[in-house]
Amino acid sequence: MPRSTNRNLPKSADLLVIKEELMTGRRIVVASSAGLRLSGRVGIIVGRGGTATQVRVLIEGTKRFVTLHARYVDLLTLNPNR
Repeated sequence: MPRSTNRNLPKSADLLVIKEELMTGRRIVVASSAGLRLSGRVGIIVGRGGTATQVRVLIEGTKRFVTLHARYVDLLTLNPNR
C-alpha cells in the first residue's frame, strides 16, 4: 500500500508542540482523518508511543490500547454550556 501523499499535514516541529499537550490521563477524540473504524471514538491517553509523535490510547469499550500518531488525536474539551 502506498504511503500517504497528503502534503497538508503539519510539520514535525508543530507536532512536537502538540505532543506536549498530549499527556497521560487526557481525554481525547479520534480525528475523522483516522478512518471509518476509529473516527469519532473517545478515549484516554495511557502513555507515550514508540516515537515522539505517537501516543498510546485506550478507546472506550476496548480492552487494549492502540498507538496513534498525534495528528489523529484531538483533545476532548468539555462544553460548559451543557
